[in-house]
Amino acid sequence: MTEAEVLYWTEKIHHALDLFDHRIGRLEKDQSHRMEMLIQRVEALERSQVDQEARLRTVADGVIRLNTQGSLAAVGQSILSLILAAIAAYIGAK
Repeated sequence: MTEAEVLYWTEKIHHALDLFDHRIGRLEKDQSHRMEMLIQRVEALERSQVDQEARLRTVADGVIRLNTQGSLAAVGQSILSLILAAIAAYIGAK
């Protein structure tokens, strides 16, 4: 092999290595970008889940409040009915 051929093949190998380095660099950038996108997506899903849980707690608290108010209203109505019945019985007895 002549010195010109060795130089030719050396240049070819260096060129191939440069192409591989460039391609690996592109793949690393692409992989890094995809990882960033996945992290952002997971964070968005986690925020969405926390928001959903907060909304469910708020709704559950509202339902409990309404049930309590309904029960208190029923108790008040029962007491008022008893008082009115006692007054009617007292007036009817005279």
